[in-house]
Amino acid sequence: MKQTNSSFDTSYKALRHTQLFKDVKEEILKTIINDCEPIEWKKGESIDSNFTNRYLFILISGKIKITQINPQSGRSVALFLLHTGDIYDFLPLLDEKEHLSFPVPLETCQLLRTPIETAREWINKYPEFNQAILPYLGDKIREMESFSVSMVFHDTATRLANLILKYTKVCKDNHTEHYSVDLINNLSHESLAELIGSVRAVATMQLKKLKEEGTIISKRGQLAVKNLEKLLHHCDIKQ
Repeated sequence: MKQTNSSFDTSYKALRHTQLFKDVKEEILKTIINDCEPIEWKKGESIDSNFTNRYLFILISGKIKITQINPQSGRSVALFLLHTGDIYDFLPLLDEKEHLSFPVPLETCQLLRTPIETAREWINKYPEFNQAILPYLGDKIREMESFSVSMVFHDTATRLANLILKYTKVCKDNHTEHYSVDLINNLSHESLAELIGSVRAVATMQLKKLKEEGTIISKRGQLAVKNLEKLLHHCDIKQ
């Protein structure tokens, strides 16, 4: 990608302050972007896993859920919710093996694409990128660990409350009547259900309960937390 290209400028500004790239030197980040091709995935587009296993993707804008589907039942579960600065897919990057997961764009997404072999070269050539990717991958592995533990030990209501809390913007200086919720505030009930390992009808019922008791505000897909103390109680967290 040429550095005079508007896509280059957009990509650089988007990645400069993300977890994975914030400590990478300017010239290295520019080289990484130059090694990539800008692409677009439209909302709901079906992405071929045979295609994605050959490339590493860096998300510049938009949201993507990473799902796995049970071929017998057809039920799906969302392993991750990716946003700006996230990469897909990190497992082939590590072990060179195919990973059967399905990226589902939740809105029109802008991405950078590079062959998986090129991304492995970044790890070998750029120590700063190598050092940055380890804690990033550690966070993703911990997310998977947390999801697995929650599936075993928590009921659906608790898993939903924890999901909402995870994306709630909590600050001590909050002077509004509610706390805003990032990333999941406009997701469908089906997507929320996939993120907690449940089905749409159950997620809808639990959201209705949280709304009726005054824990959350939910209107036309927009979520906000009205009573943080009640939400923490549902998460089994003591203040």
